[in-house]
Amino acid sequence: MKRVKLLLIALLLAVLPLSVFAQTGASIMEKLQATQKADSSAMDINLSLIEANGEVRERRIQTLTMTENGLTSTITVFLSPASVKNTRFLTKENRSGGDDQWIFLPSIGRIKRIAASEGSGSFMGSDFSYSDMASTTFDVDEANHTLIGEETIFNREAYLIESIPITASDYGKTRLWVDKEHCLPLQVEFYSKDGKTLVKTLVTNEMKYVEDRWITQTVTMTTVATKHSTRIEILQAKYNIAMNKGYFTTSFLETGRVL
Repeated sequence: MKRVKLLLIALLLAVLPLSVFAQTGASIMEKLQATQKADSSAMDINLSLIEANGEVRERRIQTLTMTENGLTSTITVFLSPASVKNTRFLTKENRSGGDDQWIFLPSIGRIKRIAASEGSGSFMGSDFSYSDMASTTFDVDEANHTLIGEETIFNREAYLIESIPITASDYGKTRLWVDKEHCLPLQVEFYSKDGKTLVKTLVTNEMKYVEDRWITQTVTMTTVATKHSTRIEILQAKYNIAMNKGYFTTSFLETGRVL
């Protein structure tokens, strides 16, 4: 009987995926990245700036992304209101591991390059910094990811992962809750450079199944000190579509036209 049990266990190990037995922070992050991967995307987004007193200001934006040779470029165009209309923001990932960023401000009629020292600055009055817009906490090769445990959050079963950047960044560490079923972020906590003070939280308010994938349709970023929040709602999303490279140039950034 003992030999039969051992044989059954051996057969079970042979057919079940290794991840069932050897789940790690890095492996979960890799799966999360794979879940959200796309060669290109186009999104229509409603961005809400929410004051501590509940006052809300709305922004309508469109975002295009394209990944080529492993590098991702993103262009964001503000459509309304009139005070920010035609503001355009370009991020291009480069081989050195950083990101190049530029913004076109209609009020001054020219392009401004975002310096590395400005990365912690607010992006268009939101709770997202320029650095937040450039990257995510999910990159496996930019941080050490440790699986802390498993928790229930927002009535969802989740993995809790702590990430500490390999090189100095705006945050000393992040804590991320990853939904087990859909492998999407449920909540992210961002801590100060010393890793002790909670600075911001990012919460997924709604998930939706779109074009054969689950996405975080609505998320809210909140700055702890000011209680100011920014809510992003994806109104429409398309993935892996034909994309003109001309959108991801400083020429388009300045003129709003693809040459």
